[in-house]
Amino acid sequence: MNKIKLYLMLSLSVFLVACSFGKNDVNVDEVKKIKKVAVIMYTVPQQIVYKDDARKNSTSQLVEDLIGKNGGKAADAAVRTFTATLQTQGLPFEVMSHSQVMSNKAFSALYKPTVVVKKKEDDSVLMQALSFLGSVEEKPSYLGSGPNRMNEYGLIFGWTTNSALTGKPGEGEYIIKALEALKVDAVLVVNDPGFSFSCEACVGIGDSMSGVASTGSAFNATLITRSGPVMNIREWFGTTDEQGAMLMGIVDPTEHENLFKEHGRRMAEVFSDAVKESMLAAK
Repeated sequence: MNKIKLYLMLSLSVFLVACSFGKNDVNVDEVKKIKKVAVIMYTVPQQIVYKDDARKNSTSQLVEDLIGKNGGKAADAAVRTFTATLQTQGLPFEVMSHSQVMSNKAFSALYKPTVVVKKKEDDSVLMQALSFLGSVEEKPSYLGSGPNRMNEYGLIFGWTTNSALTGKPGEGEYIIKALEALKVDAVLVVNDPGFSFSCEACVGIGDSMSGVASTGSAFNATLITRSGPVMNIREWFGTTDEQGAMLMGIVDPTEHENLFKEHGRRMAEVFSDAVKESMLAAK
């Protein structure tokens, strides 16, 4: 299959999976052919904020203002434990280590810093009316962050689209070149628009909150071979085992890294369980 045809398939897949209502979709026969996989994208929100539910867009403005833009730090910590944990989950394919991926010179040469373009807000009368009536959820930020020296193309429009692919210019070409550079059978693209802090047992008066901070996720993971996407996993988790102190709407900054690492580990477990279940169900 030539590169133009594969690129067209990748672009078309974004539309097709967006129209699918299936939670997880796997082509068992194609996945069984895969021997080695590399994680090449891991996109999270530019700013990790507090959410009551990782699957929804509502956030606490107080926390959003005070935590700061730490998406890059979150992605860099999480992708390492995500990849390392995948290697221990008994998946039907081998997963290349993060260090091997990043030390590959041909892959590193594909890196292009993200150009941020300010998005104009839709302030139409209709949108304002729908928002007032509760028909439209609060607008989330779709600016994404990725791990250090790893390409990202922003967040998917919504978790329920069922695919990690955005269809943005350059994305398909990057995937094709990454497959060749890393010499793997498939690449894994992760998009986590629901990466957020959550708060267990929060107590307090007014805007004052104290309790146990964790992280939550609503993520999409798409596995892509030279023939196109062969697996889409859409899953979520509300909390992780790692906990951090939360006071007055602020998660202790000294505990962020451990929270982010645990986020990646937990995601790998949830993803792996979904892969195994999906493959058994599809037989």
